[in-house]
Amino acid sequence: MNILLTLVLASSSSLTGCAPTGDGLELSAPKVTALDTVDDRTATLVDASKKIWEYAELALAEHRSSKLLADVLEAEGFRVERGVSDMPTAFVASFGEGRPVVAYLAEYDALPSLSQVVEPRQQAREPGGCGHGCGHNLFGAGSVGAGIALKAAMEAHDLPGTVRVYGTPAEEHGVGKVFLVRDGWFDDVDACLSWHPSRENEVDVQPSKALRSFEVTFSGRSAHAAGAPWKGVSALDAVEAFATGVNLLREHMPESGRIHYVVTNGGEAPNVVPSSASIWLFTRGKDWPEEERIFEHVKRIVHGADLMAWGEEHGDAAAGYRAPVIEMFTGLYHYNANHTVARLVHSNLELVGPPVFTDAEQAFARDLQRAFGVEEKGMHTVVEPLDPDPEPEPGGSTDVANISWVCPTIDLSVANWPLDVPAHSWASTAASGSSAGYKAMLTAAKVLASSGVDVLTNPELVRAMRVEFQKSSAKFPYVSPVGPDDMPSVPSHLR
Repeated sequence: MNILLTLVLASSSSLTGCAPTGDGLELSAPKVTALDTVDDRTATLVDASKKIWEYAELALAEHRSSKLLADVLEAEGFRVERGVSDMPTAFVASFGEGRPVVAYLAEYDALPSLSQVVEPRQQAREPGGCGHGCGHNLFGAGSVGAGIALKAAMEAHDLPGTVRVYGTPAEEHGVGKVFLVRDGWFDDVDACLSWHPSRENEVDVQPSKALRSFEVTFSGRSAHAAGAPWKGVSALDAVEAFATGVNLLREHMPESGRIHYVVTNGGEAPNVVPSSASIWLFTRGKDWPEEERIFEHVKRIVHGADLMAWGEEHGDAAAGYRAPVIEMFTGLYHYNANHTVARLVHSNLELVGPPVFTDAEQAFARDLQRAFGVEEKGMHTVVEPLDPDPEPEPGGSTDVANISWVCPTIDLSVANWPLDVPAHSWASTAASGSSAGYKAMLTAAKVLASSGVDVLTNPELVRAMRVEFQKSSAKFPYVSPVGPDDMPSVPSHLR
């Protein structure tokens, strides 16, 4: 047994006895079974997390990571459907039958250019390689552990219902869950219990921003850039005119809106007028209607930029004109938090408790903070109070939000990387491959499994979640942002 796994096993202990919480939750016999099961599967879950961290596969290409988790679930007695919703790396694993239905989400895609060793200094494992700077190696394994633990409790205590673990690829591009929702995979779910590695231990009900991800490709006509530039039409000119228009729009859109872009194709050589050029954008708004207003304005800028590049020849097919193409990748709604589920998961977080880190793990955290130039406070070690009314201005976006419009959903955060160290950094990648990260993963599995037990054993809780969901979702009709014929995809330069 390696030293890292020994450290995790040594500190992983099940809870026993009966400890009522402020909300009246108890460490019931089914919960004891669930928590003990997580402890029993520690080696399996840590091994899966470690291997996925090493695989570090990008969106829609997580073949080894997806197979590993699906194989673990199948070996535990789950029925596994692979390649669902036209995504080879997506799966749905199920156990049981009938209602209530508890859903867990597993993510496992990595990020480009974040390869990193488990050291408090920036050093790539593979130069130019990918890395788990968002902790999805932990996310996937922790959710699998929760599913296995809830299944064990169902079998040992004859609990009714169904547990599902959804393998959701390409979260960093907001793709997997959007297509699973479109295809009805969450329509009968009573509670979707999700988690994410983080800097703190908390249950969050803050709204997220709505988002569209799309790529615009302009077409032009090639020519020698010095010898006869007047015979060419630069698609890159159209991209630059478009970017200028987008930047001018920033002054006139709502303050809660956002636009980000990168040029994905600017031509091949300076002395060739580019006949094709592409730009990839995110448009965001505080909610879906606001995002759509911004997006509609951006589409008009596309037309204007195309006209600027082609001038009087615009629309002349004989001159080689081709209209710009907008390729839509995904659309993420704003989050529809369910406070009933939030209170449930928060109570179980208090019941299980936050991860307990060793002096060596805290020293490693402080070393990462020092290397990143932030205050050396170490790892977060308490449970943050549940804030029912957080600041209204959200930052990021998530495809979990789309699920929240079709069933009661909540997110749990467990401290995996040090305080004030940002996600999507070399330091968070190092933390996600450390023993502290694996402890966070095991804690999340226990909290989610315990919450799942409550859903299966408390019909009044399920009704309360559903009543709140029906009221909140009635405020805004959810319509899939991807059509029935759309296929899951990412920008061409990432395929």
